[in-house]
Amino acid sequence: MRFACQPGCTRCCTQKGWVYLSVEDVSRLAAFHGIGEDELQRRYLYSTKHTIRLRRQGGQCPFLEAGGCSVHPAKPTQCRLFPFWPELIEDRKELEATARWCPGIGKGNLVPVEMLEASASEMRNAYPRSY
Repeated sequence: MRFACQPGCTRCCTQKGWVYLSVEDVSRLAAFHGIGEDELQRRYLYSTKHTIRLRRQGGQCPFLEAGGCSVHPAKPTQCRLFPFWPELIEDRKELEATARWCPGIGKGNLVPVEMLEASASEMRNAYPRSY
C-alpha cells in the first residue's frame, strides 16, 4: 500500500460517519484544550453506554478549521492512523472505495507491512468494540 497525505487536503474530516474516541483520546484532547474532560464532553462529544464520539458540525469534524486540523498534535487515534485501519488494509474493495475520495491513497512510498500491522493492532486496541 502507498499513502502520502496531500497538502491542504481535509477530505477525511468531512466524510460521513463518526470519529470515535478512546478514553486516552478524551484525556489528550481535554489537556490540549486546557479544559476538564467534563467540559470537553459538554462542548464536543456524544457518549453512549459503549461509545464516545465527536459531535459533527455541519457534516464535518468540529476541530476542522480553514487551515486544517486545529488539534493536530492531539488528534484522536482514528484520525491519526487513517488510512491504516484494519478494514482498509485487510479489504481491497474498502481501500479502493476510500481511494475514490482520498487523493493520498496510492501516492508516496510503499508503507512497510509491519507499520500497517502495528496500526491495525493499535486501532483494535483503542476501539475494541468496533473490531
